[in-house]
Amino acid sequence: MTPRYRLFALLAETQPDKAALVQRLSELDAEALLELAADVVDASAEVRPSWEGPFDRGGGYYWSEGATEDLTGWVVAQGEAFWRAAVGASDEQLMDIVPEYHCERADGPSARWNGRTPHLRGLVHAAYKRRFAEVEDYFDGLSRVLDARAERHA
Repeated sequence: MTPRYRLFALLAETQPDKAALVQRLSELDAEALLELAADVVDASAEVRPSWEGPFDRGGGYYWSEGATEDLTGWVVAQGEAFWRAAVGASDEQLMDIVPEYHCERADGPSARWNGRTPHLRGLVHAAYKRRFAEVEDYFDGLSRVLDARAERHA
């Protein structure tokens, strides 16, 4: 079975070595990087749209958009199996993975990466900007790719 997103194939090739991931990103052309960035956005949204933050019973609040985006991006970076288990998760199920997420963010070790989990959005953006900033603005390109995907699925 092939991964739904190319991103998961790349993660499977490089995990647990962040340096290997960075190297592979540096080898991709502009369009491939934008497609990977769109994969991160789409896969994160499948876990939970950023504007629908999970309810934290312990704190009595809903997570903000930014916090939800960070959590779902972290989930995606754990790889396809971890991501699949979190797609469509209830608030309670998402909150069950939060202790590992918080532990790692507080400089704890990652269970799936050497060191901390790479921030995929940041790595892809940096790889694009280093080599292709003159070609097309990263965010304009990402919007173009996401819009094309939305049109194909409409």
